[in-house]
Amino acid sequence: MNIDTNTIRRLRDGLIHRGAGDGEPTAQLPEAYQQAVLERFAPFAETMYLMMQIDGHSDGAELDAIRGAMRVLTDGALNHVVLDDIFEQSSREVAAQGVEARLQAVGTRLSVDRADRETAFSLAAAVALADNRLEDVELTLIGSIAEWYGISGKRSREILEDL
Repeated sequence: MNIDTNTIRRLRDGLIHRGAGDGEPTAQLPEAYQQAVLERFAPFAETMYLMMQIDGHSDGAELDAIRGAMRVLTDGALNHVVLDDIFEQSSREVAAQGVEARLQAVGTRLSVDRADRETAFSLAAAVALADNRLEDVELTLIGSIAEWYGISGKRSREILEDL
C-alpha cells in the first residue's frame, strides 16, 4: 500500500503546522464536556499513537502531527496533558494485550461510523509519513488498521489518493 501520496503529504503538513506550539485550550471548559470529548476522540489518538510507536522511535514531527490532528478534531478542547494520559494508557494496554488486540478494540469503538474509521486511517497514514521515512512495520500497521477498521483495499487506496 502506498501511503506516500500528495494527499497524505498535504494532510501531514497541515497537521504538523497545526500541532506546533503548546496548544492549551483558550478557555476552561466544563469537565463533563471535556470528558465527552475525550471519550469521543480517544480512539483517534490511540490509533495515531500506535503508528508513532510501531517503529520503536518517536519523532517530534510525529507528535506534532498527532497534536495537530487532535486540535482539529476537538477544536482545541483537550490539552497536551490529556493527550499524554492517552499515550500512557495506550502504552500499558499494548504491553498487556499487543498491538493487534488494541487495533481490534479501537476498531470496534470506531466501527459504527464509516467516516470515523476512514478518518482514523488517514490520520495514521499522515503520522507514519510525518518523519519523512516509511518503515516496513509502519506499512504493515497501516494495512492492519485498514483490516481491523473494516476498510477495503480498494477504499484504502481511494482514501490515500483523494481525501
